[in-house]
Amino acid sequence: MKKNVSRITLTVSILLSLISSSVYPCTTFVLHKGNKIFFGRNLDWITGSGLLMTNPKNVKKIALVDSTEKAIEWISKYGSMTFNQIGRDLPYGGINETGLVVEHMTLDETQYPNKDDRHAISANQWIQFQLDNYSSIEEVISSDSILRIVDATSKYHFLICDRSGNVVTIEFLNGKMVSHIQTSIPITVLANSTYDTSLECYQTNGNTDSNRSLYNFCTVANKIEEYKKSSNNSSVNDTFEILKSVSQGPGTKWSIVYDISDMRIYFKIFETPTIIGAQKIFLQEPGRAEMKFVGFKNFDFDCSKDVKVLNLNDKFSGEVDNQFINYSSEINKKYITDAFTFFKNWGYDLNIGSEQIDYLAKYPKSFICMKKE
Repeated sequence: MKKNVSRITLTVSILLSLISSSVYPCTTFVLHKGNKIFFGRNLDWITGSGLLMTNPKNVKKIALVDSTEKAIEWISKYGSMTFNQIGRDLPYGGINETGLVVEHMTLDETQYPNKDDRHAISANQWIQFQLDNYSSIEEVISSDSILRIVDATSKYHFLICDRSGNVVTIEFLNGKMVSHIQTSIPITVLANSTYDTSLECYQTNGNTDSNRSLYNFCTVANKIEEYKKSSNNSSVNDTFEILKSVSQGPGTKWSIVYDISDMRIYFKIFETPTIIGAQKIFLQEPGRAEMKFVGFKNFDFDCSKDVKVLNLNDKFSGEVDNQFINYSSEINKKYITDAFTFFKNWGYDLNIGSEQIDYLAKYPKSFICMKKE
């Protein structure tokens, strides 16, 4: 089955590279006020299906990359919770138990490093690796010395925040990691343009009429400045209001707020259309969704315990800690299959067969719990 790993990772990369095209520009930002830290994230895309998933610590893993690459191996140091759409350990973003949040945006200018002596990992598993191993942005930046993203088609950059409130953007431009931290990131926002281009547009009051990414960046930057000047304390609702200001109606599928200070995740999952032939049918008013939230206090991230998952489209609201169920390869396969089926019905011609989906679903079975006696 190893001969199929290259095909699987390529297909997954192609799928994920479609997530935030110019038609679906996403937005991330960090809002500070007083001693509170909130991380906001809009996923603008065609489907909101997926799982909120726990990821245990003390688990030995090897990266899912082509057999010609030197795959990174590691033992997870921290537990985490992630939003996954096409399989376990390939998240779109999440937060670990130290308060580190990692989220991705698509960036057309991305160019990952050429092959060298460093270990290899795919772009989305890079997110899981950071959550598994690190608690600070400095540690994330340092991983560039040992780790190299290998992805044929995905083009990502990342907004990352730790529990101290430190923020970094990480981009891969001309084959090199470029990071913005401290004084080089005066505006803690990221959309789908390079950070330098976005910041220049904001500081020079540039024209954003024809560039949705720059519009989102500048709109959120202005909102953050407004909240900084206001007398009220920043809240989860404030963060959702900022996300709403750059919503794309039925194109926005996830609005997520990480309350890093109190270690809670709040999220709204908007309607995924029903596809009948060539029709995409929405039954609800755009922008309407129940808010759900989950905390870390009720979860045990020991690898001897069951991994827990929550169907993002479950009809619950409010606290959903008790609505999680035990993970299984069958559940993993169902959501992977559903995702690829939906994309195919939408019109994307992705060539992946049942054997490849089965391999992807069972890949986490290769993980080994290294529980200490």
